[in-house]
Amino acid sequence: MVTERNLSCICGATVDVSSLIIERIGEEYYKIVCPSPKCPLRELGFVKVICHSNPKFEVKLSRMFKDWNVLLVGRESCDRLVRDLLKQISLKLRKF
Repeated sequence: MVTERNLSCICGATVDVSSLIIERIGEEYYKIVCPSPKCPLRELGFVKVICHSNPKFEVKLSRMFKDWNVLLVGRESCDRLVRDLLKQISLKLRKF
């Protein structure tokens, strides 16, 4: 279930930056993976590093993941939660 502060994957796993698995899949790309190994969706999105000297990140979340959360919490809450998650992902990737 989605709480006031967290998004949820279609498998029911709570999604926040501390639970996400971020895997490097190339020089400039990362894969955002659901924390549940039984998840049918598995990949929640991708990140592309645009500039290496002063890193900027282009994050794309799965449409199914976003649509699921819109159904659960409504568009406005989902948009706010997704923005917060994207900021946290960017901060986490800057530490890599």
